[in-house]
Amino acid sequence: QWYQRRVRGEEEGSPLIPAAPKIPILKNRRLLALLGTVFCLGMCHNMIQNFLLWYIEDKDGSHICMGIVVLTEHLSEIPFFFFGEYAIKIFGHTRLIASACIVYAFRFLSYSIIAKPWLIVPFEIGNGVTLALMWASAASYVCLVTPQKHQATTLGLLGGLHFQLGHFLSAIMAGEFITHAGFKAAWWIYATFILAVGALYVTADTLLPKIDNYEELEGDNVGKAKPVDGAESTGVTVEHPSTSDATKDQTHSSPDTTEPVTKAVPDENNQ
Repeated sequence: QWYQRRVRGEEEGSPLIPAAPKIPILKNRRLLALLGTVFCLGMCHNMIQNFLLWYIEDKDGSHICMGIVVLTEHLSEIPFFFFGEYAIKIFGHTRLIASACIVYAFRFLSYSIIAKPWLIVPFEIGNGVTLALMWASAASYVCLVTPQKHQATTLGLLGGLHFQLGHFLSAIMAGEFITHAGFKAAWWIYATFILAVGALYVTADTLLPKIDNYEELEGDNVGKAKPVDGAESTGVTVEHPSTSDATKDQTHSSPDTTEPVTKAVPDENNQ
């Protein structure tokens, strides 16, 4: 019975169960272009993370060389994360995302022509651009074009596309490319692929309008006063007490200060 009352209350607009929030990120074409590009960048990141050490082993590289390569990758991220905000202000989000695509292509082409494994180490400094600077730029851009109440959801989607779905798909595709065509062909395929993705992203960012239905998407969070109450802003119906209820509350809350009046009854015996 309690559950049935709760469901009936929801149908009648009761504040017990708020309405489900709407997330209109699929209407934002600029955001979709960014999510697709970050997904492809995640595929490239997985290609290096999973298969670069295997490639070094095929080149008769030592375990010390592998360790130095991994160490260089992680150390290169620190300064780019630290100065990411300044880079975004100077170059902008689109140029940094495009530069990540270019650096990925440059690294892949370099791997394909390098003969000695130790020569791979200097190119791993580019990981600061392809991962740290790219991620700082993408996360900052998402916060700019997404309503504040949907930013956590969109950032989670961004991370899932890059680190989960992109890595999963690339692990299968790269393995097939390496098995049937070899490492050199796989590096060239990924270099061509990410260059094409970067060109498409820059083209889409240039052609799409700078403000893509921000008012409809509630994406313009700056300088706009948002309503505080009401069902449209919070999804919860606010019930105000009626006049009769207020009168009853005042009656029960106010103390009764009137004293009973006793009437003098004449004594019949005295009369």
